[in-house]
Amino acid sequence: MNNIGNVRIHSDPTLLAEIRRYGKFDTTGCYQCGSCTISCELVTDSVSFPRKIIRYALLGLRGPLVGSLEPWVCHDCGDCSLICPRQAEPRISMMTVRRFLTAQYDWTGFSSKILASRAWHVGSLCLVSVLVLLLILLYHLFHVGLPFHDLVTTPLGLEHMFPTMTYFTLTVILLPLFLMLSRVVRIWRLTMRGERIPLWAYGSEAGTYVRHSVTHTLMRKCPERGRWAGHWLLALGVVMILAIKVFGLRWFQTDNLYPLYHPQRWLGYLATVFILYGIGTILICHIRGQKEICKTAGLEDLMFPILLLLTALSGISVHILRYAGFALACHFVYALHIVIATPMLAVEMSFGKWSHMIYRPLALYFQAVKEKAGQQAPAQEVVPDAV
Repeated sequence: MNNIGNVRIHSDPTLLAEIRRYGKFDTTGCYQCGSCTISCELVTDSVSFPRKIIRYALLGLRGPLVGSLEPWVCHDCGDCSLICPRQAEPRISMMTVRRFLTAQYDWTGFSSKILASRAWHVGSLCLVSVLVLLLILLYHLFHVGLPFHDLVTTPLGLEHMFPTMTYFTLTVILLPLFLMLSRVVRIWRLTMRGERIPLWAYGSEAGTYVRHSVTHTLMRKCPERGRWAGHWLLALGVVMILAIKVFGLRWFQTDNLYPLYHPQRWLGYLATVFILYGIGTILICHIRGQKEICKTAGLEDLMFPILLLLTALSGISVHILRYAGFALACHFVYALHIVIATPMLAVEMSFGKWSHMIYRPLALYFQAVKEKAGQQAPAQEVVPDAV
């Protein structure tokens, strides 16, 4: 049992082992010199990491660790690992803690399985792909009434799948978004509940979430300057594509192909370029492995970029084949596109580490609310001790 301030907190001896289920977390090499904290450009008076986070884990302080927002303020720059005199790789430890926290936020419990087990991760992606493929086959055999022997020879084009694909696409996009947003209340309860914060503090910092979601401004403080541009363009491209799918799908699903000058076409082309550039910077960095942020990467780190790359390439291929008039080839590539994109959205974005696109801006918003409330709190009168 430990005391933090005037609060008595129980120590959980299983915490460290549980964290290590989600990745490497080296505490034997760390002797709390503080070099990592001093070197980080994102550390402030109110936000101190990674030393504090590692200390929480060592002491088994589950409550303070789960309730901490500081792991999300970390933007994986790598300065801490470069300066660590013991090569304890605190950057990797912070990454592992974020996976651990992602599992704590998920009320379904599925994140804990895919983030802690490669078999669950790959198996879930494969299972969703197989289910989507079976759904495509059943649709053509029973709804369209296409004989089985004509499946690979009959060029139906894409029009026969509309408007069924409209509902499928909206479900695949909006369901993961709903699952991520459904955890906001749980995150608030874990990180903010018990804090005496007035409602006006939440309102005054409302723009913080939008600002960090849109600009990723803290990443500019990382020493690798080009990383921000690739990350920002990738995020922008993904948001643009999702918005087109939700609000402009009817233009794609028209019998008469919309003209070259239609703005949706050029927005789609631009979004594809952004995505390919962003993914390219990530994959090239990991292939070269020269920079600290790219030296260590597991399957869970590269799965989403690879799936997103395949989704983008298959999507643009569908577009080209459709306009070129190759109906049968377009049909098969579109099926492949759906088989790849659906598990990426349903598994990776809903439950994987890439759900940080929601969690990190939210954590920065909550941290700003705490700081705002602390700055405006009335000063307490200090009563001198009796002599």
